[in-house]
Amino acid sequence: MDVSTLLGLLSKGGFLVWPILGCSVIGLAIFLNRFIYLSRVRGQEGNLIRELEKNLPGKRYEEIVGLVREDSGPIGRMFTDAMSICCKDRAVLETVLDYQIDKELSEASRYLDGLSTLGAIAPVMGLLGTVTGLIKAFMVIERAGGGVDAAMLAGGIWEAMLTTALGLSVALPIIIGHRFLKSKVSALEEELQLGAIMFLKAAYSVKEGQKDQ
Repeated sequence: MDVSTLLGLLSKGGFLVWPILGCSVIGLAIFLNRFIYLSRVRGQEGNLIRELEKNLPGKRYEEIVGLVREDSGPIGRMFTDAMSICCKDRAVLETVLDYQIDKELSEASRYLDGLSTLGAIAPVMGLLGTVTGLIKAFMVIERAGGGVDAAMLAGGIWEAMLTTALGLSVALPIIIGHRFLKSKVSALEEELQLGAIMFLKAAYSVKEGQKDQ
């Protein structure tokens, strides 16, 4: 199907075709933005977590801090903020770590609510197009006094079917993309929680071991 044919087909769907297509464009932009961000962050933080797991046993606190300070990602930022109050009050430190985790997850989840909203309104606009198409078809029937053929109703039927199909076609990949990104955010949360635990171990277990030596 060439471009002119496709545009001609879409024009039969009425004005609601364009807002639905707008949802698809915005949804794709949000998905790509978050996918690139989360893929980069998770790759970076996954490497750091493995490095910490390998180096934590027997390492001095200062060496672990130096390792993390080289990281510019969420775990590095979390450690940097936590270091400013370490290690006077463990309860306060844990509160700061929890706050930093929430802050990083909020950044990672940016625009995901908007993506979810697009996935919800696209089929609704398709349904609205179905209703408006049927209204047009019945108006044709009313004007013709009941003596109509299929060709006279084609415009309204085209609008009803096209907007429904287009709305569902746009909503399905948006919903799948949203679920996929949410799973990546959940995986990032697990890595941040693990990083926080490692920080507490480095700040207390390792330092306590140094005091006993």
